[in-house]
Amino acid sequence: MIRPQKAIATAVVALGDDETVRRCEQLTARAAPRAATIVAMFAFTAGAPASHDDLTEVEAVVAAVARAISIRVPIWMPDPLADLGREQHYRRLSVVLQRHGLDLLVGHDLWPVPDMGGMNEIDHALRREVQTVDALDRAALAAAGVESLERVVEQAANAVPVTPHENDWPPKLPQPDSPWAECRQAVMGYVCWLVDGCGVTRAAAARVLNSSGQRTPDGRAWQSRNVSALLDGRYDREAAA
Repeated sequence: MIRPQKAIATAVVALGDDETVRRCEQLTARAAPRAATIVAMFAFTAGAPASHDDLTEVEAVVAAVARAISIRVPIWMPDPLADLGREQHYRRLSVVLQRHGLDLLVGHDLWPVPDMGGMNEIDHALRREVQTVDALDRAALAAAGVESLERVVEQAANAVPVTPHENDWPPKLPQPDSPWAECRQAVMGYVCWLVDGCGVTRAAAARVLNSSGQRTPDGRAWQSRNVSALLDGRYDREAAA
């Protein structure tokens, strides 16, 4: 998605480690001169992103991106490299936001990370490689008349449930307020399709379930460990005990 040029952020989602977010009053004061209002703040433990190869394992980052996408505002990180700890995390976060037409704003001046440039020549080259691959993917999908996986997942997550005797693809999720005993099989089939059939991570599968209003057997939001428990049969064993 192409981002609007010279966009002015009037609202932002703040993201950083505990120490960065603890300075909320200072952050708000810094954002005000730029006509930006902090509408939400997400904090992770200092050093957490650097200890993970995959940012999907850092819940605060996932939550911040989800909020930013849902309310269509950029993410502001006053100290992105220091807080994220890895240059590739910085790059990946900004590329994900750019795919949704949003900016990653950095530093005290809320500087938008350029979608065509980068921090250095290597960063620029990697971003261009991602954009080139995305362009080829979109062209191939358009030529073949095939929907992207994320579109299929979105449709499946919001589809009207069908009767057990119907054999549609992709599988459908039950109504969010259905008793667990009645919806367990449908949720299991849907998660198996996501993880085994589509190669979606367990953390991403949890986010899809949450976005469609599904809850764990004990009524909580899904996390990657809950998806693992479902796939490993732990919920069934607990119910039988």
